[in-house]
Amino acid sequence: DIFVGDASDKCPTYVHRTPPCQGSCPSGEDIRGYLQIVRGMERPPEGMAWQEYAFARATDANPFPSMMGRVCPAPCEDGCNRNDVEDFVGINAVEQFIGDTAY
Repeated sequence: DIFVGDASDKCPTYVHRTPPCQGSCPSGEDIRGYLQIVRGMERPPEGMAWQEYAFARATDANPFPSMMGRVCPAPCEDGCNRNDVEDFVGINAVEQFIGDTAY
């Protein structure tokens, strides 16, 4: 039995952590949340366009996503996990797109 004796330390555990991009963002935006909406991984409620839903998620922490996408120096892109594989996700460009196309 795996839960008896000294084998119990080998059980996998899930540790919930903040994504590095989100932890690097000084405004505390839900970057992963609105990226999942844009990618189509999270669907908006019935009767709501995905652009409007992404805008609502992006403006939870920042009321000006279009402006922030243009002027922010993007520390989130420096903290992106994709830097280890190829190149960062264009978070600033996505944020600007959300702000420009929401309404």
